[in-house]
Amino acid sequence: MGLRLKFNLVLLAIFLMGFATVSIVAHRYLHAQAIEDAKRAANLALDAAALGTMDLRVAASLGSRVVELKMREAQLQAAHSGVDAEVLNRVQASKSGEISEILRTSTRDELLVVARAVRGSTEDAKVRMVLIDLVNVTSTAKIALTTLMSSLGAVFFAVFFALNLMLDRLIVRPVAEMAKQADAVSIGDFSIPQFEAVSKDEISTLGTAFNRMRRSTEEAISLLKTAKF
Repeated sequence: MGLRLKFNLVLLAIFLMGFATVSIVAHRYLHAQAIEDAKRAANLALDAAALGTMDLRVAASLGSRVVELKMREAQLQAAHSGVDAEVLNRVQASKSGEISEILRTSTRDELLVVARAVRGSTEDAKVRMVLIDLVNVTSTAKIALTTLMSSLGAVFFAVFFALNLMLDRLIVRPVAEMAKQADAVSIGDFSIPQFEAVSKDEISTLGTAFNRMRRSTEEAISLLKTAKF
C-alpha cells in the first residue's frame, strides 16, 4: 500500500467520522430550531387574535409569514372529536390553561399544537388553537441541513485535492526520486542525475544527505577499482 493511498484512507476516515458527527448534531439543532420558530409564529398569531377585534384569518396571516399554520376556536361545552377533543382535554388538564405540544393524528401525521384557553363565562369558554403540520416545519430543517452538508462536502473535496497536490509535490515525488536513485546506486549505476533540493525543508535536507552519501559511495567504489592488492 503506497504512501498516498494510506494518507487518503486516513483522511477519508477522519472526514467520514466528522461528517457523521456534524450531520447528527446539525440535524438535532436545526430540527429543534425549526420547531421553536414554529412555536414563536403560533404564539404571535395567538397574541394578535387576543386583541379581540382582529379576525382569526388576519391573526393567522401574521404567523404564517414564518411558517404555514391554521388557527381556529373550539367551544369547551360543545362535543368534539379527533384533534380538537385531544387539544381541549389537554388544555383543561393544564394548570396554565395553555399547551405547546406535538400530537399524532389518526392518519399518523404529526401536528405542532399551540393552544390557549380564552377567558369568558362558563357557557362561552373556548380554546383558541394553532395547528402546524410538522412536515412543513421539518422540510425547512432538511433543506438547511442539506445545504450545510453539501457545503461541508464541497469544502472537504477542495481540501482533499489541495492536500493531495501538496503531498505529491512535497513528499511523494521527492521520495520516489530518491528511491529510484538509491536503487541505481545499489547496482553501481551513477549515471543518473543527483537529487535536486529545491527548498529548505526536511525532504530537501534528506536529499542533500543522500547526495553526499552517493558521492561517498561512488568515490569508495572508484578507490576499490584502482587499488592494487
